[in-house]
Amino acid sequence: MQEYIQNIINDDQVAFEMVFKLSHRKIYAYYLKKTASAELADELTQLAFIKLWRFRHTLATNISMDIQLFRIAKSTLLDHFKKVAAEERNLKSYYRDYFPGTTVSPTTYETNEQLTAILNQLPPTRRQVFILSRIEGYSYSEIAARLSISPRTVEKHISLALKQLGGYGSATVIIFLAYHIS
Repeated sequence: MQEYIQNIINDDQVAFEMVFKLSHRKIYAYYLKKTASAELADELTQLAFIKLWRFRHTLATNISMDIQLFRIAKSTLLDHFKKVAAEERNLKSYYRDYFPGTTVSPTTYETNEQLTAILNQLPPTRRQVFILSRIEGYSYSEIAARLSISPRTVEKHISLALKQLGGYGSATVIIFLAYHIS
């Protein structure tokens, strides 16, 4: 696979496609093992290969493509976890700001834990769109502008999130309780 590195650095899309075909399963398996989510593994795999192409000029010809690709995969996974942690902090901050003076009872804590667990089942972009729409109250067009995606894509994310959350019988009730009742 070493022979592909210089070609990718030189903007050879065919070489990139070959590396993708040869390495896709390994990267996907890595993410699947780390996240236990097929959808998230798929999304992260795509992000890793996007980063490989975007930063192709920084590839080193004297380091194995596998090593470089797994470094990209690891940094992509770390970025994902940092983003999830930041979203959780923002949700907690939002809750404190909009419901000041409320005490966190064991029931509220349990509800928030359930909400976090439910929302963590969604892929990152879908979760972000869902939170912006259903919890923060942004319109589809506002979300689209904020995330640089089309309103139709926002609509699709919401639809898929609602279908996915439908498997959690009380998801709607938990979301309502966590953000509207102290």
